[in-house]
Amino acid sequence: MIYDIFYVSKSTIADEDWQQFSKRFPLAQKIENVKTFTDIRSRAFTKMFWVVWNDLVIADDFKFDYVVPEWDKTFIHVFKNKDYYDGVTLFPKSADFIQKEFENRFFINNKKEIDIVASTPKPFDIVFISYNESNADVNFAELQKQFPRAKRVHGVKGIHQAHIKAAELATTEMLWVVDADAVIVDGFDFTVEQIPYYSNNARRMLNTTVHVWRSRNPVNGLEYGYGGVKLLPRKLTLDMDVNSTDMTTSISKLFKAMPSVSNITAFNTDPFSSWRSAFRECVKLSSRVIDGQVDEETQNRLDAWCTLADDVVYGFHAYAGALSGKAYGNKYKNDPEALKKINDFEWLKARFDEAKH
Repeated sequence: MIYDIFYVSKSTIADEDWQQFSKRFPLAQKIENVKTFTDIRSRAFTKMFWVVWNDLVIADDFKFDYVVPEWDKTFIHVFKNKDYYDGVTLFPKSADFIQKEFENRFFINNKKEIDIVASTPKPFDIVFISYNESNADVNFAELQKQFPRAKRVHGVKGIHQAHIKAAELATTEMLWVVDADAVIVDGFDFTVEQIPYYSNNARRMLNTTVHVWRSRNPVNGLEYGYGGVKLLPRKLTLDMDVNSTDMTTSISKLFKAMPSVSNITAFNTDPFSSWRSAFRECVKLSSRVIDGQVDEETQNRLDAWCTLADDVVYGFHAYAGALSGKAYGNKYKNDPEALKKINDFEWLKARFDEAKH
């Protein structure tokens, strides 16, 4: 028996997602802005119908050809979504449940859990952000080679504005952000532990928390969040305070420093990039503008940045930028307007050129 197939979302559906799905299943119908079960049931002509949420990736071997025994046709059939039963669902038109069950994709009565993996959770979008970094094209090409779903935002003025553009480009509730000078280390795979859809508190925590992985600094050997891969809540990123000095910690009150290294931040590719990176970071460290930082840890990092590594490529330029940034941060630590200038790359270039003379 062929049943209606509905590809649904609580909001709008990205064109690329719908095109991919409808190419595989030409008879499927798209329903956006779904609020209640009735929004879907009212469109069905068959006595049972399939519901596929747009945050699922259908398994290659799943064909929507499951045969329901006659005596089971009054049951809601829920198929496995990787590890949990919260994915593709085959509903009878007669199904009856409360709104909360529908919203949580967790049905209490008249349900059968079918031990067939019909889908996996859609992975979060990866967005690469670049401006004028000399190694950006090479790094993006390598990122896309490993992770073809990676997208790119290029040339947007202002760090906050570039991240807002990245969030606009993303279609998932969270997005991975990779800086232009990031070289991803072997083994980092842009995945997070699957949380069942009905675990409201755990999902809410994930979707409102900024996650930052560690990065390895090629100049001073430090390993911490500077330049690391970020996992950001899309909606909170769109609504961020664009006047904050440290963008990452201003997106959400919830911040989680991840213990593993995601990448090498290869910022020392030319004199200006080396100086600019060190200047910006040392302004933040010396002004103590980063929420939640520990003074002793911050001071140790600042000292490492301000130590000359003359045997490293462009080590002197990083050292000069660090000293200048430390002085600027100390001087303007109580002046938010002066501090937020460090997010203006044209202002930074002018300051760098001035320092050369």
